[in-house]
Amino acid sequence: MNISQGFSAVSMTRLESRNLSTTDIQGFAQILSEAENRQTSAKAFLASLSPQQLALLQKSNGLVEPIQVTNLSEEGAQNLLSQPDGSDRVDLNNDGIVEVGIAKTIQFPPVNAPQHVKQAWENATKDLSWGDKAILELSMHFAVYGVNIEGLPSKTPLSPAQQWSQAGIADLFNDLYGNLAFRVGMEGWTEHNRMLQSVYQDFAEGLGQSSAGVANQLPQTSAANSAASDATQSSDSHDPQDPFNQLNQLIIDARIGLDRRQLEEIEKKIEAVQNDDSLSPREKRNKLLALEEQRQLIIEEAQRRAVEQEKRKSSLNLSQQMSETLLEMGLRQPQAQDPKRAL
Repeated sequence: MNISQGFSAVSMTRLESRNLSTTDIQGFAQILSEAENRQTSAKAFLASLSPQQLALLQKSNGLVEPIQVTNLSEEGAQNLLSQPDGSDRVDLNNDGIVEVGIAKTIQFPPVNAPQHVKQAWENATKDLSWGDKAILELSMHFAVYGVNIEGLPSKTPLSPAQQWSQAGIADLFNDLYGNLAFRVGMEGWTEHNRMLQSVYQDFAEGLGQSSAGVANQLPQTSAANSAASDATQSSDSHDPQDPFNQLNQLIIDARIGLDRRQLEEIEKKIEAVQNDDSLSPREKRNKLLALEEQRQLIIEEAQRRAVEQEKRKSSLNLSQQMSETLLEMGLRQPQAQDPKRAL
């Protein structure tokens, strides 16, 4: 929006929460107005400001450290001159990570996504809690951009035109439902997995994408089939207390090298953060995002190993497969060196 029309209600709320006075807000508005009409780069414009104006920009953006213009990227500089509600932020390198000053944040839908994508996501997640939405947005970021490992993305980002074309959207939902099918295979139809299915369906419909085809990737004991009653769910084939399912789950975990205790520990930490009223919303979000990144890395690595193991095991005969399964479970010791003693 044009700065001459004033700040949005969300922007005003954020500025007031940062303890800006009316004079401060007017000064910030003046800086943004001048930046809008500049003939130079954002970094050059910032370099032309006085120390007092830079201090006001720091306060208006809720930054802890003073602004050091020489340390900024062009993207980080530009976003210091954006609306506090984030409506006009930029992602110049299209990596899905938005730089504001030297800070880096993840935003989903990406700032470069078309408005109809952002609206479809808002509609699909309107009933989620703040914590669930924050975690899900991080997962969606990973689905689109991959996981950054030591600063390097695991995927080559598509241009916005490619990512949000009908073909790009179809590929995205293939990945999402494939990931969900894997989770359901490991965990069953948990409350979280049911939530994912519902959001994916609503998001797909909001984008004009039929989810019927990709949803067929999911196990047939789907949420729709098992939602008749909670009692049915508790006694179905995914009951974690069922000895057969415990055995089956151990086989899966052993096969892909998954330490389920790690996932359980992360779940406990996420729950503790969500229930910690001593944390500010920003602190909660940062902690939840970090924990979800850990969980996503574990799951993605397990998926990779699962694919490799399935390819390898497809070359084994039935006897070899059964033997390996028993070894995975520790139910059988390796064959003794003396064949006669092994009989």
